[in-house]
Amino acid sequence: MPKSSNLLEEDYVRFLQTSLDLLKEHPIYLNANEGVEVLELAHLLPQVSETMLAIYIGINDAVCNKGLVTPFLPRHSHNNVFVFDSNVYSGKSDIPLGTIDAKNIINGFQPPNESWNSDWTYVMIEDPTRSFNSLWKEKGYIDMIPAKFEDFTMMNDHQKSSVCIFIDPEAFEHNVNRNRSYLKQARHRGEQMAMDFVIPDLLEGEVTGLVPVILHQGEKLYVARPDFQPCAQCWSNINPMSDGYAVINENSAVPLNLVISKPPIDSKYRSILIPPAGSADNTTDWFFRTKDLYRTPIKQGHIGG
Repeated sequence: MPKSSNLLEEDYVRFLQTSLDLLKEHPIYLNANEGVEVLELAHLLPQVSETMLAIYIGINDAVCNKGLVTPFLPRHSHNNVFVFDSNVYSGKSDIPLGTIDAKNIINGFQPPNESWNSDWTYVMIEDPTRSFNSLWKEKGYIDMIPAKFEDFTMMNDHQKSSVCIFIDPEAFEHNVNRNRSYLKQARHRGEQMAMDFVIPDLLEGEVTGLVPVILHQGEKLYVARPDFQPCAQCWSNINPMSDGYAVINENSAVPLNLVISKPPIDSKYRSILIPPAGSADNTTDWFFRTKDLYRTPIKQGHIGG
């Protein structure tokens, strides 16, 4: 149990059971023989009770699919990580110009799997004028861990429980979202109704600069920018008019065209490195309040982490 949480064990159990009942309404998640044992329970910002999160995770080598239930998903983005030989760049302040040390930014940072040396230097682009190509050409570059793009789907009846997603406005410039004509109306709903959704008191500034979007059942929102830069997003499912919680489906994968365009791995590492499988959240997730983040699940699901 997180030490800074004010919730009791029975609060978490009740939330987990409620989430299980909601996820069971959708056949893409649990089968008839699965129950609460397959769900993961986390509390991302334990001092903020509304940020507890129940997750059903489905994963294969390339794609991760999640069913998510939470009152409030904290603001975060997914950032590409560039890996360098620590003999060339030792980390912290000794990093390529225009980048930031990922180990210092991400609380609970982990390489994507055991084949990636934890002593290497892992950096993210901080200066948006710094290009991928320039980092790929830097001395000591080993490989890049691409950040995933996500596609959100509103699963349940929006008239019973609605969700207001707050997202980087650049997401609407991505071709996937530009081709979804219903998003114009979803953005209009967000502009008209965002004030009806609660932002917890301790999360001041969490939605600053983001655009509110309210999806109807079956509608989708692609969480990605066309320039592959981090796409900030969060959401509130806290509305006095809602009847319980909603289910948001997240289907995520790394962008194939970015993976294809990056240079081949140096032969020195080619036989050593195992590519990240499905999702590398503890490597690429950059939360707005990362120093307060509690990454350790309170309860593991059928897929750990």
